Amino acid sequence: MKKLKKSSSFRYNEEDERTLLEDILDFLKIFVIGTVLILLFINFIAHPVTVYGKSMDPTLKDGEIGFTNIIGTLLTEPERGEVVVVRMTDPDTQETSHWVKRIIGMPNETIECINEQIYINGEVLDESEYIDENYKQSMIDQFGYFNMDFGPITLGEDEYFVMGDNRPYSKDSRDTSVGPVHKDQIFGKNVIVIFPLSEMGVK
Repeated sequence: MKKLKKSSSFRYNEEDERTLLEDILDFLKIFVIGTVLILLFINFIAHPVTVYGKSMDPTLKDGEIGFTNIIGTLLTEPERGEVVVVRMTDPDTQETSHWVKRIIGMPNETIECINEQIYINGEVLDESEYIDENYKQSMIDQFGYFNMDFGPITLGEDEYFVMGDNRPYSKDSRDTSVGPVHKDQIFGKNVIVIFPLSEMGVK
């Protein structure tokens, strides 16, 4: 009886160790698969974005966190009025960063600003969908302007004119050191805000 008990105990330990090893291997498989899926998601589908600064106020506020749609840049063409994340390279440091802006001018168009009004090929651009008139007036009251005069600037075949919604605070295509952006610089479309919860939604 004693030998039988030892044999039974020995077999139990072997099974226990095998189960533990299987559990570890299962965990590692799930971890690796999960990691690969996350990397695929953030590199090819949606990429994390944190908004810095006031250039997109009040549409997007400093400190808001979300995702931008990467795959959308491959499936559809950029459109006027879209919020986009553009890849910018600092001419001095050569460091690359992502800026959140809005597409205002499309390829081959001529864009200019006269007396607070944006013109595309000589026609007034309606920006009422994304420019808050009350906020615009508050900036005019504070600085004496919202849109500074510029242009005319004629865009090339593959050039897009991007601007921030908060014009007095935005460094964008109006700045000669930035200029128009090319399609391959458009990293993502739209920003899906997930934090803070009160601002959650697609911008």
